[in-house]
Amino acid sequence: MGSPNFTAPAPDPDPPTVDAFLSAVDHAMNSNTLLLTVDCDVPVAAGNRQDVLHAFLRSALFEQLMRAADVRRNWYNLSDEYDSKPFGRPLLREGFRATVSPLDHAGFLARLRWMLCEAFSPYGHHYPAVDAERLVRAFARELLGADGSAWSFAAVSPDFLRSTGYYSGEEPQPPVYFDGSSSDTASFVHRDRTFHLLLTNGSP
Repeated sequence: MGSPNFTAPAPDPDPPTVDAFLSAVDHAMNSNTLLLTVDCDVPVAAGNRQDVLHAFLRSALFEQLMRAADVRRNWYNLSDEYDSKPFGRPLLREGFRATVSPLDHAGFLARLRWMLCEAFSPYGHHYPAVDAERLVRAFARELLGADGSAWSFAAVSPDFLRSTGYYSGEEPQPPVYFDGSSSDTASFVHRDRTFHLLLTNGSP
């Protein structure tokens, strides 16, 4: 079987509930939080999702969606200065593993709550549990629809994007994203031929 092919939905602005959650994670974790949504030409299941993810990360569409999400959220971290020209290097890091570890629906929601309430917050911007729950439930409903448990979930080892060097001491080679701390996360959510990739990179 050949490599899967990927397409992206029309680049509409993030719905308000999605933007509210991503912005809240940014605030709590001091993160540049990004969400990518992709359609695949083969069904994605537990047995093939690591292969599908690796194929997607190596695709030109991954770079395009990352840069588009970075601009849409007004970060401009993945382009030279503010002229939206891409760097000469790829986003993908050589020798990455991007290993997937299964989560259940409850574990995914708990991960979202952790981002707002428990993850390292360098400026003390944790959200009260009630506010976090409201943000998480609205985001999950927008992302997954009414039957969230029908989706499948996985945590991905965040080793596939270049590092800022904040924690490793390595010399950064832009474009960079992950910082090397526990605030680096990647979550892979899939159902049938659609998947989402949610990324955080909370910084000191």
